Amino acid sequence: MRIAVLVLAALGLAACGDGGSSAERASRQGMLLVGNNQEPQNLDPHKATAVADGKIISAMLEGLVRPDPQDDAAVHPGMAESWEHNADASEWTFHLRHAQWSDGKPVTARDFVYAYRRLLHPQYGGKYAEMLYPIRNAERYNRGECPWEEVGVSAPDDYTLRLSLGGPTPHLPNLLLHYTWYPVPAHAVEAAGGMLDRRSLWTRAGAWVGNGAYVLAGHRFNDYLEVRPNPRYWRAAEVRNRGIRFLPIVNGYTETRMFMGGKLHITNNVPPELISMARSRAPQLFCKDPYYCTIFYRLNTTRPPLDNPLVRRALSLAVDRAALVADVVRGAGIPAYTFTPPGAGYELPAGEDAAMDQAARTRLAQQLLAQAGYPGGKGFPALEVMTTSRDVQRVMAETMQAMWQENLGIHVEIRSCEWTAYKSAQQNMEYDISSSSWSGDYLDPATFVELWRGGGGNNCTGWQGAECDAALREAAQAATPETRRAALARAEQYMLREYPVIPLYWSRRTYLKAADVRGWYPLLLDNHPLDAVEVGHRDTP
Repeated sequence: MRIAVLVLAALGLAACGDGGSSAERASRQGMLLVGNNQEPQNLDPHKATAVADGKIISAMLEGLVRPDPQDDAAVHPGMAESWEHNADASEWTFHLRHAQWSDGKPVTARDFVYAYRRLLHPQYGGKYAEMLYPIRNAERYNRGECPWEEVGVSAPDDYTLRLSLGGPTPHLPNLLLHYTWYPVPAHAVEAAGGMLDRRSLWTRAGAWVGNGAYVLAGHRFNDYLEVRPNPRYWRAAEVRNRGIRFLPIVNGYTETRMFMGGKLHITNNVPPELISMARSRAPQLFCKDPYYCTIFYRLNTTRPPLDNPLVRRALSLAVDRAALVADVVRGAGIPAYTFTPPGAGYELPAGEDAAMDQAARTRLAQQLLAQAGYPGGKGFPALEVMTTSRDVQRVMAETMQAMWQENLGIHVEIRSCEWTAYKSAQQNMEYDISSSSWSGDYLDPATFVELWRGGGGNNCTGWQGAECDAALREAAQAATPETRRAALARAEQYMLREYPVIPLYWSRRTYLKAADVRGWYPLLLDNHPLDAVEVGHRDTP
């Protein structure tokens, strides 16, 4: 393969030139070079939905708490110096520190109130509004069913924030790590068009105002986005590098070549085709970490014949997941028959589909398709699989296409889209079948199960189930962790019986990390606090 030859040749390029490679020069300057998969679509925490966007936002804004560099489950004080809650963890009070926005204005509790009202406002259309639904009456307000005054958010003074929740929520600090719970600078948003202006430019270079470890220093479209330390950040003295340059490299082959050629410190991923090469040629630099992430296909249940659960189950059964993991992603995953990955003290039994061998699954799939009116695939209408432009997504779609042709006698077309068009089509339900992934927003099964709430902003399948929604409401009111997990499990089981999605595998993070990077540890959520990451070799005494 030509790409492998190019990558192998690039192994010798890292030290070329009198000044060394670009990564070596950046190391001497204390600048971290990170592959970030794609051009950021939005740096507004109330508009962003992509993982790549969230990583940049989390570098430039800080919420009530902040993450630990080595432990996904641990949280540390952020904008809140301390907090307390009542006996059932349904009422929380946060005491804010005296911190500043990057323009010198004070960060106050009213900025949090403003942010939460903005994201939840029924006229704003925030796709991630559901993240705030644990707040009392947040969902009702978001649906236009009650006034803001009935929502459980208040600021008795500038440095006290009170959250009244809809039920016991002892895991609230873990939720608060997600960027949807961050404050926004009310004064800057108002100056740039106001709360409900979705075209606001307050996040652009030159206008950015944040309270995190970094400020936006420059952005060249499809080239790089650079952040530099924020001198007004309350922990400015503890930031371990002098800046980060995020490189939007969509093509995994290109990214691997760039790393091997000394142009990156950390890649976003290693393509499946290059895993063996990377592991053998650079074993000390190759990383394969557990990851709280599911790879799956969404099905548009509003379009025939995908409105028929028999067809949806047949499509799922006809996929040989073991072959998909072995041949397409080269072992960087675990075959999945349920949706929520393990890792947070919750794991559903695999169920009937997983108990069969693939031959039995295929026979049942053929029977179900015939029962739906398409024996041997006869008369089955043309469908289309929509994927991103990444090579691994294309290869996976081609593999699924071949499996459905061989096992069911049906043919699907493949449509490859660049990221912006793909996201727009998925959000607007302009697809038949969509390749998808979901990474946990926090270390709890709810971040996966609540995705299938009827009408949810990130559901994007058209499916909703009364039993699933009822179980989710029960989970939100559960008095004990055990009762809550059981309700979430029922909600997921209800969803899985209807097959609005085809779970394929639980992902593993495969990437390359330079030898002089320190402070970067394996994390199930891949939520690395970048201010804790150092680059460059320490002098030996």
